Amino acid sequence: MNNSFLEVKGVLLALLLLCLERFSQNNVFFMFIPIFLMTYISFKYRVTALWFLSFYTPGMILLHFVVEPGIPSWMWSEFLILWFLFFVPFFLGARQERVKNSFDLLNGAKKREFEEFKIVAETLKRENNHIDKQLKEIGRLYDVIKDLGSTLNAQEMLDLIKEFTDRMFDLPHFVIAVLSPDNKKYEIRVTSGCDETFLNKTEIAIDSNQLLSVLAREKKPVLVSPVETDSRFDKIRHLLIESLLFIPFVIQDRVIGFLCSYSSRKDFLDQEKFSNYKVFYNQMAIGLQKSLLYEKVQKLSITDGLTKLYSHRYFKQRLEEEVVLAGRYSSPLSLLILDIDHFKRYNDTYGHVAGDHVLTQVAGILKSQAEGTHLVARYGGEEMVLIAPETAKQKAVELAERIRLKIGDSVFQVGQETTGVTVSIGVATFPEDAANGTELIGRADQALYAGKGGGRNKVVSYPF
Repeated sequence: MNNSFLEVKGVLLALLLLCLERFSQNNVFFMFIPIFLMTYISFKYRVTALWFLSFYTPGMILLHFVVEPGIPSWMWSEFLILWFLFFVPFFLGARQERVKNSFDLLNGAKKREFEEFKIVAETLKRENNHIDKQLKEIGRLYDVIKDLGSTLNAQEMLDLIKEFTDRMFDLPHFVIAVLSPDNKKYEIRVTSGCDETFLNKTEIAIDSNQLLSVLAREKKPVLVSPVETDSRFDKIRHLLIESLLFIPFVIQDRVIGFLCSYSSRKDFLDQEKFSNYKVFYNQMAIGLQKSLLYEKVQKLSITDGLTKLYSHRYFKQRLEEEVVLAGRYSSPLSLLILDIDHFKRYNDTYGHVAGDHVLTQVAGILKSQAEGTHLVARYGGEEMVLIAPETAKQKAVELAERIRLKIGDSVFQVGQETTGVTVSIGVATFPEDAANGTELIGRADQALYAGKGGGRNKVVSYPF
């Protein structure tokens, strides 16, 4: 409220009470009006109270000197009470201010304690969440290790790694490659979020200058985001790749494979997740090494050491399985038995080393002509076999003829001399010619010997 108005208000109140006093004829009731009024305005309107007293007390003295000579004794008591009431708020206000200050200090201290408590509570909450997260990661890692211990099959192991990677880490695009049995290249065996038909079975030479090969030779986990900060990634900047994760599977200072993931986002991975990945894939590497060793041993046990074809024992096992499948689905199954003509004479003429070279080269030609579902094996000596599921006799004979011509047109080098060989091939088909696998081998073998007896270098199908 405006101070000028408060001052005028105080003066008017003083004049009003002076008028009442003039006509009250010393009525005691009117003596208490100023006291009641001062009690009210001294607390709420300090300026009005001051101006009221400033005019009222001199006015009362002047009024009694003019109207009635002498000042009554009760008037001094009234003045004393009025001024006391005027100053009471000062004393009470000072005390109230001290109480308020003490309360503010106490309140401030409590607020600080509360804020500190909140900070401690938030810190404990974050630490608790972090511990919970770590416990979950440990639990997941335990599950992974347990599941990985349930298989020694390399592809099953890789499929499990893919499953856990998808479930736990949510990487947008990644590939997993493993070291080939000959230790000369990495083979991409698992893809996710990528072109599987293009990348699956892709091979990366260990000593090449390809980016993944270079990173593998460094034997260190790599997280780069954004890639333009690292000159090693100059060749892939046009691919709109912003972040790249590379984790090698290192066992005894030897890289047996790696995981590579990439993203078009710069923030797709933080350092905490990166640390978790390294722990996770260290365990993966141990399980993967066991499965790759097992796979290698298994391949050695079913593979012929010279020709790298499947062994006779594995051929017999697979033939029985394929016969059962062909019988179940009423589909034809053809068997080709191949024999190198006059192989003993070739060995006697050029030596066993040259003979081994012929066996290896013929095996390579046979594999190159086989289709994806076919199985090629060494039957014994210079004889080789090819199982062709879902292949009728006519198509099997055409395949055998292509193989015969391909081998006949090939050159076999012995020192400075070039030589050639021919083959005879017998063909039989299940269930047309035989009721089981043993009979099928017998029929194809009979057709083979019919060809050899008929002049060699020819394809003969059963019945002949």
